[in-house]
Amino acid sequence: MDFNLSPPQLQWQERAQAFASDLSLHAAAPDIVAAAVAAGLVEPRMDLLAAVVAVEAVAWESAGAAVALAIHIGVMTGLSDHDVVARLASGETVGALALSSDEVPVVDGSALFGRASWVTPLMASGLVIVGVREADSLTAAAVRLDAEGVTQEPVQTAGLGGLACGHVRFERTPFTPAGATQPFMSRARVLLAAAGLGMGRRALHEALAVARGHRDRGAGGEQTVQGLVADAATDLDAARMLTWKAAATLAPSLGDASMAKLSATEATQRAVARATQIVGADSFRAGHIVERLAQDVRALELFAGRTEALREAVAMEVLPRSG
Repeated sequence: MDFNLSPPQLQWQERAQAFASDLSLHAAAPDIVAAAVAAGLVEPRMDLLAAVVAVEAVAWESAGAAVALAIHIGVMTGLSDHDVVARLASGETVGALALSSDEVPVVDGSALFGRASWVTPLMASGLVIVGVREADSLTAAAVRLDAEGVTQEPVQTAGLGGLACGHVRFERTPFTPAGATQPFMSRARVLLAAAGLGMGRRALHEALAVARGHRDRGAGGEQTVQGLVADAATDLDAARMLTWKAAATLAPSLGDASMAKLSATEATQRAVARATQIVGADSFRAGHIVERLAQDVRALELFAGRTEALREAVAMEVLPRSG
């Protein structure tokens, strides 16, 4: 695999960096998507690796915006309805996902009943992809958030500024079948891994800025800081390679996607913890970038597959089957 970005992919990265630098930390999902469309970051059949480098670049400035963009692109590139895809690509409709499989609604005839947990972003209107159970099978369904029988239950979250999250309850709600859940979940995991990488690299950047400003520390202290920085950089680079490997195709396997998100989640969590050690007490100050990252990184653990589910998916794909 070629680990060098192509000229078009580098252009996506540059556009994303320019886009994110002007973005408010508290921008709502519809505004984020509209701005991303205007910046040329949303295309119907975009290269998944280009989307990954764009999401990573946005996460450097705003984790909430990166998650909103990742989910929107994941929904858009997973649908086959050309009319809906066109509305998503234009920003007229914003894509959302039910990011936990702990609770899923059930199909009864042509309507949904029950509750979908952790819908993100939660909006007055938009298109959400939810897992639904019909008989013994689990499939994906597309539902309008302003459809009949939809009740939203907003949740006040500890991170991801500007990005509303919550649960959605359905009572005789119409829906459109959207196929298997795997394509949506795989893309979500890869793109959320990219968001994590952006957060982790920002934490490492902040730690390096502090370390370079305190060169008068003793040799033992300096070596300790060097070790923390080197370990964080190594972890993040390894996670990036796994994420790019998964993004090399528009339809990554669930195992590759899970491996990417698992490695990125753990690398980012460790990078933030190491940055906290290097930055010190200042990282406890409200509003400090490392304090904000410590709140935001928790979403990676919870959204689109918890650690145990990711490990199970990886094991099922890479371990030899008995018999």
